[in-house]
Amino acid sequence: MLQNLVTLLYLSGEPMKIETLASCMQCSAQEIESHIDELKRALEAIGLSLLVSSDGLSIVTQSSQAALVERFWKEELQGDLTPATLQVLTLVAYLGNPTREEISYIRGVQSTQSIRTLTVRGLISRQGETCSLTGQALQELGVTSVEELPDYAILHASLQEKLEARAA
Repeated sequence: MLQNLVTLLYLSGEPMKIETLASCMQCSAQEIESHIDELKRALEAIGLSLLVSSDGLSIVTQSSQAALVERFWKEELQGDLTPATLQVLTLVAYLGNPTREEISYIRGVQSTQSIRTLTVRGLISRQGETCSLTGQALQELGVTSVEELPDYAILHASLQEKLEARAA
């Protein structure tokens, strides 16, 4: 039970409602709730915490790890974009407001961390699950609209086809 909870919360990267966790794990919400204290203790043993909020449950770092987290993010914000973050940025630009799920589907891997990095850097913005390119990103790419990106129409259509084929 604990491993499954940690796995889902880690994969999500965002708060998950207890009902959603229960549905994924094919158990009752009460069963999830009965393991919250045990989950908190297990996470605390490895430097993490369970955040319980109106948005749901999420895994966060302990406040005692703040200096380490700060150094990590400082490096993330100053370093070059990784190939993964560049892929995500490209998909956001060429798809036009994709969801996190759509980005992960096309890439074939979970993309939460790359989305978070791009959001922190101000290159994409998020409204719920939907990601969009910011004006800052357009400026850094040297364009005034996504249609000015190389082969925009062709790549946009190709990516849309891929998403439509998934839905069929």
